[in-house]
Amino acid sequence: MRVLYTRTPPGPAPARELATYKTLLERHGPPTLPNGQPATSSRALPASGCYWASGVRWWQIRSGTVLLRAVGGNIAHNGHRWVRTVLADLHLGDGTELHGVALPSSSLSRDVEPIAEWAPVRIVRDGHRRPWRAVTTGIDPAWHERADQLNGRAR
Repeated sequence: MRVLYTRTPPGPAPARELATYKTLLERHGPPTLPNGQPATSSRALPASGCYWASGVRWWQIRSGTVLLRAVGGNIAHNGHRWVRTVLADLHLGDGTELHGVALPSSSLSRDVEPIAEWAPVRIVRDGHRRPWRAVTTGIDPAWHERADQLNGRAR
């Protein structure tokens, strides 16, 4: 018997489950694939607010203002359907930086595709199950100052 997949629970494991896991490791060694290779992941865990689908790291869109720079485009499967997507670098309001993430909305991708330098963008949705859109007007001047700093750093 070989253990194909193991997953450590996010919190402390109950004693019984932890004992079972340790027993399996002692009896059968580390997890392996059917061909005998170690069962390891070649991809790092995605940052908080992102997920992997079809070999692409996708951003879980949230409403709000972000600094954004489009770095490429593609058609990819986001785990639900095929979409026209833009790969983007993002600076979120909480200080998080995400580089090379795909935007899982065709309408949002279409809106931000021409943005080649850092620019503040407000991401909005006009209701549940409505398309995500990017608005570039009426944004706090502090966001514009930060975008200018990033554009100066990038040159």
